[in-house]
Amino acid sequence: MTNVSSLRRTPSAPAVVGYVRAAAGQDLVPQINTLMRAGVAEEHIYIERTNSHKTAWHQRDLLLPQLRFGDTITITRLDRLFYSVQNLIIVGTDLRDRGIRIHAVEQSIDSNTIEGRDFFGMMSVLASLHCEFELAATNDDLAAARARGKTGGRPPRLTPEQVEQAQQLYNSGTPVTKIARTFKAAPSTIYRHITPRAPE
Repeated sequence: MTNVSSLRRTPSAPAVVGYVRAAAGQDLVPQINTLMRAGVAEEHIYIERTNSHKTAWHQRDLLLPQLRFGDTITITRLDRLFYSVQNLIIVGTDLRDRGIRIHAVEQSIDSNTIEGRDFFGMMSVLASLHCEFELAATNDDLAAARARGKTGGRPPRLTPEQVEQAQQLYNSGTPVTKIARTFKAAPSTIYRHITPRAPE
């Protein structure tokens, strides 16, 4: 078990890693034992200690970009890896698009099964709906402001040309996290501008 620095992997085989998160002072052993029974080697279990249910988990944020197509991340429950439904939608969809298997042992959720693919396919739909809701709310606010004689509003993060480029990258299979880094934007900004692929 270790903190994340560089993910250790066998060059010829996908990595199978576990992620454990708990508050300071909370017993980690039950989570660790569950992951080991699910087939994760002890040295491939990564630990996150948090002081509160915050929205930035540094070990997780270091680990996820290192995962590659075919890798597996194993957790006890989805709330160990995702801190909100919105985070599940955005991050879970990105992992699925990158070909990374998500295995939540205690909830029997496995993105490699038909049921798991359906679940994460639904997440893709929800991601699209979330973007539509945000856009509709923004447009309503701008319309109300114009009715009061005010104009403006925060300019879009991406230009039309960048949106087109982002869509082309997304359609070609480029991960959303990589697209976000290309345009120096948050993944949620990219999802707000692109049209997600229909679930398979």
